[in-house]
Amino acid sequence: MQRIGPVAVPVATPLARRLLAFVIVLFASLVVAPAWADPATEGAAKALQKKAIEEDFLNLDYAAAIKKLQGAATRCAGDKCSAPVKAGVLRDLGAMQVLAGNEGEGRTSFGQAIALDGSLELDPSYKNPQLEAVWSDVKKKGSGAGGGGGGGATPPPASPPPAGDFAHTAPPEELVRTPLAIYAEYNGSEALARVIAKYKGAGMSDWKPLELKKTGASGWGGLIPCKDVTQGAMTYYIQGFNAASDPVATSGSRNKPFSVPVKAQIAGDPPALPGQDPPKQCGELAGAECPPDFPGCTTKKASGEDCDKGDQCKSGACVAGKCAEKKSGGDECAGDDECASGSCSDNKCTESKKSDGDDCESGDECDSGSCKESKCAAGSGKSPRMFVGVAVGLDFYLLPGAQDVCILNGYGHATPQPGDGTGPLTSGNPYTCLTSGGSAFPGSNPTINNAIRQGQSDQVQGGFAHGPLHLMASFDYALNANMLVGARAGYELFTIPSGGAFAPVHLEARFTYLFGHDALTAKLAPMIFVGAGAGEFDAMVPVQVFSKAAPTSAVPLNAWLTAGPVFGTAGGGIRYQLTRKIFATAAMKLQGAFGGTDGFLFGIVPELGVQYGF
Repeated sequence: MQRIGPVAVPVATPLARRLLAFVIVLFASLVVAPAWADPATEGAAKALQKKAIEEDFLNLDYAAAIKKLQGAATRCAGDKCSAPVKAGVLRDLGAMQVLAGNEGEGRTSFGQAIALDGSLELDPSYKNPQLEAVWSDVKKKGSGAGGGGGGGATPPPASPPPAGDFAHTAPPEELVRTPLAIYAEYNGSEALARVIAKYKGAGMSDWKPLELKKTGASGWGGLIPCKDVTQGAMTYYIQGFNAASDPVATSGSRNKPFSVPVKAQIAGDPPALPGQDPPKQCGELAGAECPPDFPGCTTKKASGEDCDKGDQCKSGACVAGKCAEKKSGGDECAGDDECASGSCSDNKCTESKKSDGDDCESGDECDSGSCKESKCAAGSGKSPRMFVGVAVGLDFYLLPGAQDVCILNGYGHATPQPGDGTGPLTSGNPYTCLTSGGSAFPGSNPTINNAIRQGQSDQVQGGFAHGPLHLMASFDYALNANMLVGARAGYELFTIPSGGAFAPVHLEARFTYLFGHDALTAKLAPMIFVGAGAGEFDAMVPVQVFSKAAPTSAVPLNAWLTAGPVFGTAGGGIRYQLTRKIFATAAMKLQGAFGGTDGFLFGIVPELGVQYGF
């Protein structure tokens, strides 16, 4: 106790002071602290929000984005998510609703978001003038008032920039309608032949390619055209390709691109490529197009007005001193600037070609010459039309059965008669017997012929036996994306040593049809073909000949059958793209040879090949 004047006041001990402070803090926390957010629920809501913006929005599927964001908002009902997270979900939901044409619903969602967090701003990944106008109007009308004290909340931290194989930092901002500089460095182990930036500006429905040029030892740079740099957000990602046009390096992706805010005014100069001056805004560039009354724009003349050169005209075409509309493919022209495609050949405008990523039905529509999965695919120049290569094939023939294939006519004559030894004893026997050294057996010696034991030896069982092995050079020319005409020529191994119907060569003309859209450059294309030509067609079966004098001692011989030289063939198989210019083929042919000792010989031929296109 301590006496102050006439009053005695108790003095709190140190322990009592600590207990009092703890009670005060506990009471305050129970009264003013909000309920704790559920980490699992908040994580699930953020995952749905990310998929809605980074996948569905980028694919312009607003309905799917709205569904995911509504699911995220439902998960966050009550106090299951923190105010900044709930506000971000509702803000994104409102943006997708406005973009989908439901402005009333979007305003409601915007108002709920602002009520939770008054400092919240639109996400740069989808912000555009339309959304900014609605967002600002909702804020101006006080939709966030009385919303529960969210005005001082801190917005969630920005996601980290996309990682990848290139060293690249996105510019912090860009001036509207000004070429946007993209520069990246690559120090990886792969050898890059090309680097492309795929970009999409505000209001663009699909990605466009920008070819980056090599600068220095490891740098790649380029400028996105000013007409595509509209107010909102410019998104892009970077891909590197090797000499075979295979993607081997990336930074960013369609789902997680780099993003640059594009504004009407920026602090400082626009971003520039290393060692170059900052690009100038649209209107100061020769031939550039820009909106009327935009700062720095020059006035463009309409069709029919007088002009001296194309960059004075809105169309970019000045013909005979008058601004003219761009001409379509097939129209007559005097220069490239008159054509919508930018190309005048033989006084005719060529057809416009689509860029990488544009919709297509065949490779003829694309700059690259390649249409895959209904999209123009990356490539440099047109697809090959001529193909040279090598091929190998092994014949298998269906041989007839026969007996006494080595015995010649005149068998049993005591003395030789005219014509003996000139043909087979058995009518219709197509075989010729040769020794392993290639000599005829029994030849013209009637004694040896008469010594063969008849009905016991030199018999052939019917069935398949292999014929020649073909080593061929091939050539094909593509008439279009599905049809090729060509030829095969080569040498044959394992043919009859003597007496063949033709030289040991293979000559063939062939027509091939490939199935599928843009089959000429498809990764895998089924094919059928027909052909005709000339060649040597032989097959051999080992036989044994027994002598009357020595019935247990056999003489090994080869019974040969010969056909041709004319043949026809038809078959099918697959064609597989190894690289953009190298293709492998595997096929099975049905083949018929006409002529020779057999008259007709049927066979099957497995064939493998590889070709290079140019």
